[in-house]
Amino acid sequence: MSSNVDREATEWGAYQEPTQHYPTPESTTGPEISTPSMATVLETVLDLRSQELAVYDAITADPGASTKALASTLDRDRSNVNRSLTKLEAAGLVARHRRILDSGGYYYANYAAPSDVVDEVVSTALEAWAADAKSLLTDQGWETPLICDADS
Repeated sequence: MSSNVDREATEWGAYQEPTQHYPTPESTTGPEISTPSMATVLETVLDLRSQELAVYDAITADPGASTKALASTLDRDRSNVNRSLTKLEAAGLVARHRRILDSGGYYYANYAAPSDVVDEVVSTALEAWAADAKSLLTDQGWETPLICDADS
């Protein structure tokens, strides 16, 4: 009676490298690469989340909306919307203007950046992201574990 260890050793001893041919950069065949959505591009290159994209869409639908109005429209807490606005402003996609009320006090009116500015911001970020990704492949190659702690 043979043990599982003996059987596994025999199976591994008979192992042969696969004969599959992998595509090369020069080949015209390879995996099909799908076109990403704009949301995927913004999430990837600007590190935005779906919450920020929802706020951006709400601003484009209602230019000049206050944080309170956006929170109501999106059925979200005002502090969460404010956090999203801060991130969108830092990314260069949103401008916030302080408006003084006749009755006293103020609010921030939020506006989406013009489309040519958004195009430039996203294009610049995409180019930087692609350069970083290419550098990662060049510098580290495939010897580095694919899943690792981001803090290490």
